[in-house]
Amino acid sequence: MTSSMRVARVFGPHEIRLDEAPLPSPAPGEVLVRIRAVGICGSDLQYYANGQIGGHRLPVGHILGHEVAGVVEALGPGTDGPAPGTPVVVDPAIPCGGDPQSRCRYCVAGHPNLCKNLRFFGSPPTDGALREYLTHPSHLVLPLPCGVTFAVGAVSEALGVALHVVDLSHLRVGQSVAVFGCGPIGLLIARVAQLGGANPILASEPLLHRRRAAASFGVEAALDPTRDDVVRAFRERTGGDGVDVAFEAAGSESATIQAVDVVRPGGTLVLVGYWNTEEVALPAIRAMRKGLTIRFVRRMKHTFPRSLDLLRRGLVNLPALISHEFEFSALPEAFARAEKRSPDFLKTVIRL
Repeated sequence: MTSSMRVARVFGPHEIRLDEAPLPSPAPGEVLVRIRAVGICGSDLQYYANGQIGGHRLPVGHILGHEVAGVVEALGPGTDGPAPGTPVVVDPAIPCGGDPQSRCRYCVAGHPNLCKNLRFFGSPPTDGALREYLTHPSHLVLPLPCGVTFAVGAVSEALGVALHVVDLSHLRVGQSVAVFGCGPIGLLIARVAQLGGANPILASEPLLHRRRAAASFGVEAALDPTRDDVVRAFRERTGGDGVDVAFEAAGSESATIQAVDVVRPGGTLVLVGYWNTEEVALPAIRAMRKGLTIRFVRRMKHTFPRSLDLLRRGLVNLPALISHEFEFSALPEAFARAEKRSPDFLKTVIRL
């Protein structure tokens, strides 16, 4: 094994290039993972394009990437498995650990996604997974189900997010759903809602190729918000009052407003997407008069094992979500094309 590895660093907006870094060594309780696939998330693209999300600014030379699959290369001293050679996925969130007395109140309460000391791949100041090797706590490395490719394994992190999103909605069998934004997360939310018994599942998405993909993920009708009155159409399809649950996964202010308007009185709105600005307009009086429950999403919570189980049982067609795969050497092109939402781009995976 060499003493150095390739990494991808962001040096400014729209400026990402390959570099070299020392090969890491696993500490006690850690494993060394040889990365084989990394999915490009919408948050990665926003950091790449703008250099920040909200108040989080990328330091020069930061490494992105948090959707990860690979192979265990070595164990740190005294570490129990997974054994070297095991295909794995990597949970990118590292909450505070140790004795319960030293953990933050949120971890103790069972909310590690809200951990005050959370380190998350790719989110400043923690470097991400767009590199050939990384070390990670062994208990946060999960075996990849037999027959699941590395590319699909990497994208399983996004499925874990979708599961958490639907969990927050408290969706019940037979309830109607609207999904605003048919990017990867929106499509996976639709499929998870379908598995949970939602009916009908409607969607709003301006890009044609995403609308076409929606049917494969449980969407009954996907409309174009640039041409269609989606609020009126969704109300008509659900008896006039609106849907029981709406998911805003577009990160769009206009979609957020439409989502408020399309939910029936007493319904639930879950806000998932990253907006481009820190503050957005929300029709609060309308939401208040309808008595809406509005939930915000912070990554995922205790859902990664469920995500892998769905893959093991073949209940979610993640391969259909992956539209493009690029070699590590072509990473700058991959980011540039994915950020522009080139025609037919759904989910992009980098192969290492």
